[in-house]
Amino acid sequence: MNRRILIGIGVVIVAIAGWLGYRQMHPPGRTVGSLMPSGSLLVLASNRLQDTVSAQELRTQISLQQLPVFAEARQRLDRFLYATADTATALTFIRNKNVRYSLHPITKTTLDFIVYIPITDGAADRSYLDKLTNPDPRYHRVLNHVFRNEKIFDLVARSGEQLGSFILTDDFLVVSTSGILIENVAERLHQSLSLPRSEPAFRVDADHWAGLTMRPEVLQSLFENTGSLVRLFLPESIDLQFRPSGSHTHLIGYASDEIGNRQDVADLFAGQTPRRIQSADLIPQTTATIYYIGLTDPTRFGRSMSRLLSSASGDFLRDRFSQIKSAAPAVYAALGSDVLLCRLESSGDRDARVLVLNTANSQQLKALSTAWQQVAIQAGARRIPPPVDFLGHKLLRLDVPELPASLFSSLFSGFRQSWITQHGNALIIANGEDVMQDYLQQVQRKLVWATDERQSDLLNNTLRPANFTALLRLNRQANGQMAVMANWPLGWQNLFDSQGDGVSSSFDNLETMAYQASYGNENILSTVVLGRTTRRASQAVQNRVLLQKRIELEEPLVATPIVTGSFSRGSAQFFAQTGTGQLTFISPYGDKIGPVSTDGPIRSNALSVDFLNNGRLQYLFMTDRSLYIVDPAPRKIQLKRIALPAGIDPTYLTRPRGATHRNWIALATHANGSVYALDRQQQAFVRIASPNQKLPLLHPIQVQATPKGMTMLAAQADGTVQYWQENGAAFPNFPVRIQRKSAESALVQLASPALLPFGQATIQVITEEGELMQLSTTGQVQKRIQLYRPVRRGVFKLFPDESQTTWLLLRETDTEVAILNQKGEQQFDVRALQPGTTIVRYHRLGAGVTIVSIKSGAFTTLYDLNGRTIGDRPIPSDFPVALQFDAQTNELYILSGSQKTVQLFSIRMR
Repeated sequence: MNRRILIGIGVVIVAIAGWLGYRQMHPPGRTVGSLMPSGSLLVLASNRLQDTVSAQELRTQISLQQLPVFAEARQRLDRFLYATADTATALTFIRNKNVRYSLHPITKTTLDFIVYIPITDGAADRSYLDKLTNPDPRYHRVLNHVFRNEKIFDLVARSGEQLGSFILTDDFLVVSTSGILIENVAERLHQSLSLPRSEPAFRVDADHWAGLTMRPEVLQSLFENTGSLVRLFLPESIDLQFRPSGSHTHLIGYASDEIGNRQDVADLFAGQTPRRIQSADLIPQTTATIYYIGLTDPTRFGRSMSRLLSSASGDFLRDRFSQIKSAAPAVYAALGSDVLLCRLESSGDRDARVLVLNTANSQQLKALSTAWQQVAIQAGARRIPPPVDFLGHKLLRLDVPELPASLFSSLFSGFRQSWITQHGNALIIANGEDVMQDYLQQVQRKLVWATDERQSDLLNNTLRPANFTALLRLNRQANGQMAVMANWPLGWQNLFDSQGDGVSSSFDNLETMAYQASYGNENILSTVVLGRTTRRASQAVQNRVLLQKRIELEEPLVATPIVTGSFSRGSAQFFAQTGTGQLTFISPYGDKIGPVSTDGPIRSNALSVDFLNNGRLQYLFMTDRSLYIVDPAPRKIQLKRIALPAGIDPTYLTRPRGATHRNWIALATHANGSVYALDRQQQAFVRIASPNQKLPLLHPIQVQATPKGMTMLAAQADGTVQYWQENGAAFPNFPVRIQRKSAESALVQLASPALLPFGQATIQVITEEGELMQLSTTGQVQKRIQLYRPVRRGVFKLFPDESQTTWLLLRETDTEVAILNQKGEQQFDVRALQPGTTIVRYHRLGAGVTIVSIKSGAFTTLYDLNGRTIGDRPIPSDFPVALQFDAQTNELYILSGSQKTVQLFSIRMR
């Protein structure tokens, strides 16, 4: 028996030795897999990535060359490819070759590509390789060294610049700008025994433009802070075949991968037929992110989700579901086809989320609403307050954190509290009252995807039916920068050359990214969609100021026109005030309704509120003596007047965000530094907070919503910072009187408000002399920075955007304005302004559009944050202009009032 075993072992050894000897004498043809070092993050394959593309084609359809990662791979090869050869020789060499590109980490902060180009004995290949290995010595030289018995060539410019390293095998030219990665390839070439590596069989032809295989953690990074949760829905590896969409606006990658360890997710969708998103009429235009689950058997889905939540790895979800387990089945049973989470963009960094749960009919909707409230009660809602009316909807507040996540997994987190209402046959859940109000205004005005031809086409044609969809609109980030990339590792940011300086060029070409998955018994069918729905602006009209509409009035304007509609939808309507206070309503068709008389010119900004609860928004503004509530009813203006208390500052109104007092609809300030609220029920102003120092507050004061109610932050000119709770009580250690660092007894002077940026814990304040300070919310000065002061003295100001969510810095003199970033570094300056007429405003319009408007004299000029002028000429304006941006058409709309005219201009932007 032992002898037989020994004989068997001997036979195996002889067979292995014979196989190794044969392979030594007859080595197999090299494949990309045999050359590729381990640890690649992704691998691309394409025979057209290096092709030239016409400008017309780039403007009318998406191409591989415009997509991130693809663009970076192309740029790295192009720099090497055209270094030693003329364009014709290089293009002839590369044309129709199935080139592979593998991306590898080099250090913790560096990623780079290896490119594998097939070569043959053809004349075109020999011509190019001869020029590569024997370049013109006046411009380049080729050095070489031996690593692991393999010759590695280095292409160097005469200036000493390293252009890349390469290895020549019988079958491939292997290129990389990283010498480390090329040495790893050389090491692969001379491994004594290498098991064959499985490679995806990518098709590369006229219909299939590229192949891409990647790890799931690469794809999950695309979806913001929820990336780790999105990964639950991804297969273990993804091998995508890309082809263009029917509309040529997107490239679509298809994959079919084994379920592997995603069986629990597959069980979640067992019996659920993949389908398209049905609720396009409930997705607002400002949606930046969508997470969608499609259902055809809600009850079965509920049972699967209950099992998943009962065994959740997180203690919170597991414990929470044990609380609500008895009430949850009624919620699942009442669901319709869509579970849809929308994260809305905003002009600031507010996290605005809305969950849409559609139902089959009104009876199901009533059952779902009742079941949802019952879940809230079981989860700990001790008292459900009376509903609040807004635009004909009843808004109900449920003070239970993370209620959607408790029923649909952590992917639906982000709800400190829930505001619910019914619209059509859907239950709407928002994570804040102001979020719900913004959402309902967009839905009421039909600013939704169903009314947008291109977004509707994306949902109905480009995206395919799926069980799960995650969709991200990249250029609609709230903070005007690439928020997605800010969450990526530094290596990825460096790859795209975007290190906090904005969006890289390859991402400028990408608007929509989507991942979709459908789950079968054995495979996950994946789809990745990359492209843009927004048409590119024609160079012929880009950056030109175009007059869209001109309304002639009988008398000169005395105040800024009040906008009440959307310019891009043709529904632009506004109030114009002329003469001694005659208010005229201008309809979308240019009809003049009114006028009605007020007791003087408008001094304040205007607020839109639902004061009358009649399904329309009313508008509040102040004159020197009165507050007016104007209702733009059909064919007439309804006007209501409330007298102002003596001493009220008539120049400023703001919203009572997060106030628990439901009758407060607006806030104003008093000359003695007090804050007053307009009470809807009493129809009068009531004082809600008072300072010790009887000095006016610097505008604007900042109002923020917190779980405990409204907070108010304000500053006074003598260096006092006030921080109140909703009941008027000051927070501990407030008010704070700021003193100079060098002379502790000397107080400072402030010319601008204090600001607590959204999501941060430090209050920003700057003195007139340019000392930038950070205060903790407990009143201590944490940091001081003295900014550079030029020879000619200027006043420094904190410069918040109009939504008071972020800030810049401003340095002003009587004839100059300088815009500085948050570090005090100058971005740009504008000189030769007319003294006494300058008004500067900071606009964040969403979709990454950030503008500074500077009114001086009878004109307003618009600038981006780099100081470039927007528009080819200034805008005539006697008052500050109103701005709106439409990301569908890439148009910026400007409403201005000048003398006896109101004019609407547009600028086509990139």
